[in-house]
Amino acid sequence: MMRWLEPAKSVLLILLVAISFLLTWMIWTNQPNFQLIEPPKYTESKPVLEHPLEKLVAPESVIFHYGKDRHTKALSTDAQYNVIRREMSKWIFLDFSAHTLSDEEWEEIAREKFGVEVRFRTSIPISVVGKLVTFRDELDSKLNEADRIWLYYEPEEDLVYGLLLSKKEDKVVRSRTSISPKDLRKSYLATGELMPEQIMKVVKREADAAPSSHGKTVYWDMYYLPKNQVKMLHYRYSYARVDNEQMMEAFFLDQSLVRQIVERDKTVIFTDGSRSIQYRPEQLAITFTDPSDQKSKEKLSDEEKLQGAVSFINKHLGWMDDFYLESIRESFNEKDIFTFRQYLGAYPLVSQGNMRIDTLQVISEAGQVVVMHRSLLDLEKYQDYEEQIVMSGPELFQLIRERQLADTEKIRNAYLAYQTTITDKYVDLNPVWVVEVENNPTLYVPARTGQGGGDADGLE
Repeated sequence: MMRWLEPAKSVLLILLVAISFLLTWMIWTNQPNFQLIEPPKYTESKPVLEHPLEKLVAPESVIFHYGKDRHTKALSTDAQYNVIRREMSKWIFLDFSAHTLSDEEWEEIAREKFGVEVRFRTSIPISVVGKLVTFRDELDSKLNEADRIWLYYEPEEDLVYGLLLSKKEDKVVRSRTSISPKDLRKSYLATGELMPEQIMKVVKREADAAPSSHGKTVYWDMYYLPKNQVKMLHYRYSYARVDNEQMMEAFFLDQSLVRQIVERDKTVIFTDGSRSIQYRPEQLAITFTDPSDQKSKEKLSDEEKLQGAVSFINKHLGWMDDFYLESIRESFNEKDIFTFRQYLGAYPLVSQGNMRIDTLQVISEAGQVVVMHRSLLDLEKYQDYEEQIVMSGPELFQLIRERQLADTEKIRNAYLAYQTTITDKYVDLNPVWVVEVENNPTLYVPARTGQGGGDADGLE
């Protein structure tokens, strides 16, 4: 028995050594797939839709002037508008001079001379206008902003002149152009020949300039009403809401620092201790606030401030739908307020009450955005539509007089738009006449003809 013990020990030792070698070999030849754990990185959320500055300041319409008080109009959805829009990049303006006009000169240019008028939705910085057309000379301090470009033919000189007009400044600057009389008449005006005819309505103001040799200097602002009835569509759109996760990604660098506060009125506030978002669920809207007081050391131009506002929106949820610049103004505390309005095709959206989805507003200080108001509603696709015949300009004015809604002599602007009605499942977009009256609230008149000023029919 004892003589077998030593050999058994030897065999067992050899076996253990062999197993050890086998396990060592398996460890060397079968390494596990290690997964490296990287530190978390902040990824900036992609905006739903970015817009370049040039798109946001694109012209609102093009008016064609044929003399004898005949005018036609093309909107952004019309091929005739796009022809002029493409040609604008070829226009060259030079030899600028301040130009004062009397009533008689305005009358002649506006009603009797051949011309093309490119209208913007608001006054935009003159340097931004210079991105849409070409300026060969400096405007210096002659004009800071413009809301219209007006080309007109001067038969005595056989030249096409250009007028840059500013309603805010009550100023007109005239220049020579590279446009030939032949192109103006045979190409541009021929393009607009079959567009809907318009009635020119004039709003006169005394201009801030020295009287001209022809008499009292005045500034003419105009708006145009369709001479005949036009067609619009009454839409019903489905919509989506921007969710909390999208908001967090868009506005906060480190979401782990964000806490939520619910106030008594059910307003929800998200904050990281610096930035905050005030969210009103029943309004589908937010107010973003960044009270940081970092200020630019150098003075920014109007274009730089506008570009800063656009860049901020592009990086924070984007635009979702089509928007255009509606106004630039300065607040009482010297902050800059930029308002952008949503459009469906060629027509702006207008909202009333708490559910406002029509505008996006940015407030900046020294070029830094400190406040933004915006809707979280995104129009998706239309569920239904109905064609409607819309009141002409004369019918609109007759209705206003008959119902004594306003003094038509005090109307400063009137235009077609879509009024929004929001439900839990859809948004109705109803054609409406928006009538701006001096020193009075804006009127919203249902545009469908034959309604007698009442509510337009629904889609049911």
